[in-house]
Amino acid sequence: MGSEKPIRRMTLRQLLTHSEKCSRDLIDLVQSHFLSRVSEFRDLSRPVRRRSHYPTMLAMYNALRKLAESAQQAQEMTKTLDEHLDVIREHAHRERVNRM
Repeated sequence: MGSEKPIRRMTLRQLLTHSEKCSRDLIDLVQSHFLSRVSEFRDLSRPVRRRSHYPTMLAMYNALRKLAESAQQAQEMTKTLDEHLDVIREHAHRERVNRM
């Protein structure tokens, strides 16, 4: 998060706003990068190949590396979103306890 407040010090409104942005960023990453990487790797590895009859090992390796990088990015973003949602859940639980 850089210069932003630590996640546990954010207000509920800030957490909700930030988690919404994280979820939009994750959706964008999956739609724009991850799915295209999966498609590229699938095209290289399926029996009827569009690009070449016999892709090189380097092409397969590069496609797999790009796919793994996209998956890693998605995992990191998912972890961040999960942390935000956990803190939001804690806020809601505290509110519920305070109202009783």
